[in-house]
Order: sequence, then C-alpha cells, then structure tokens
Amino acid sequence: MKNWRHLNSSSLAPTLVAALLVCGLGTAALHQGSMGYEVVSTEDGRRLAISRAPLAVPDMAVHAPDAARFGGLLQADGRVAIVTFIYSSCNAVCSVLGSEYQQLQDAIRQRGLQNDVRLLSISFDPRDTPSVLAAYARRQHADPALWRMIGVDRADDRKALLDAFGIVVLPAPMGEFQHNAAFHLIDRDGRLAQITDDDNPAQALEHAVAMAHRPAATGGSP
Repeated sequence: MKNWRHLNSSSLAPTLVAALLVCGLGTAALHQGSMGYEVVSTEDGRRLAISRAPLAVPDMAVHAPDAARFGGLLQADGRVAIVTFIYSSCNAVCSVLGSEYQQLQDAIRQRGLQNDVRLLSISFDPRDTPSVLAAYARRQHADPALWRMIGVDRADDRKALLDAFGIVVLPAPMGEFQHNAAFHLIDRDGRLAQITDDDNPAQALEHAVAMAHRPAATGGSP
C-alpha cells in the first residue's frame, strides 16, 4: 500500500502542476482580455479604452453643407457631436436612429443646449449624394443648426472612417446594408471620446452635456 500511495502521488504531481499552470495562464488571459475584469466583451473593452484615451479620427474630404473636410468640420464648431452612421434608404435601424435624433434635437432645443451639443449623421452609402442627403434631411425635419448630414465620396475614406468608429457594413439583397449602430461622442477637440448604446439616446445626451462642460484638452472655451 505504501508503494502504491507513493506511486500514485508521484504520478499525480505533474498533472497537478500542469493544471495549476493552465489555471494560472487562463486567469492571466482573462484578466488581460477583460481589462482587469472590467469588461466582458471585445466591444466593451474597445469602448472602455476609448473613454480612457480618446482617439483622433481620420481627416478626409466630405460633402457637407458647411465643410469640405471632416477634421475641419469637427474642430471648427466647438460643440460636442453625437455621431451615427446611416444610409438614407435604410428602413430598419436607420429609421430608429432618425426618430431618436428627432427626439434629441427636440431635447437640445428645450434644454437650451444648442451651443453645447449637435448631431451628425454620416452616410456610408455612395449613392447618398449631396442632393440625396439634403432630401433625407428635409424628411427627417433636421434643423441644420443642430443636425447635419454628411457623405464621404471616396471608398477608401469611407472604409477608414468606418474602421475608426468600429462600424461593420455588409451588403444585403435589394441594395440594402446590414450594419451595427451606436452613438459616438466626439469631444470639442474632435476626438472620438465615448460610445454608448443606440437604444438609449437620453444617456448619450447626458454624456455629451457632461463632456461639453469639461475643459477642452486643446483650445476651445472652458
């Protein structure tokens, strides 16, 4: 019996060490992947990282009523921008986003936040020419002082912008697209500073107002 116990203990030792090693590596990977157990998904991790270290967004030529460059459009205004990505013929998620932006536009007016927050809808559909977006803005009852529609002409620029904001767009039948959505908050320095769920526009506005009242990192009024 003594020999059997010794043999059994000896044979289990490497297994126990290996198991502990696997557990240790798994715990380390989980700690790193969850950013110290703060997030449970890759998207959560991306959002947390952006909130801690806002990202510069790529500059590019755009067609917008008052600007030819995306960077200039963001930085010259001085307000926090709530950004979504849409295409004008979308009858699914973009319709919901349009309704939410109408609510946000009303809330901005009612709360007197016109100098703090504005709304930007960026189309990723090359069919959305300036005239198409202008018609879309009229259908949405967009006040140009608060809510602008933006298009990007070049395919490589559209890809760079979508990648920077974490938007995935897949072609679908009948000229439609499948895409994810969120509210992206651009701070007064023109950086992507926060991302919130697209089903809670009130939360996005509160975050934008708080962001607008923080001192700007570079320039801008306190």
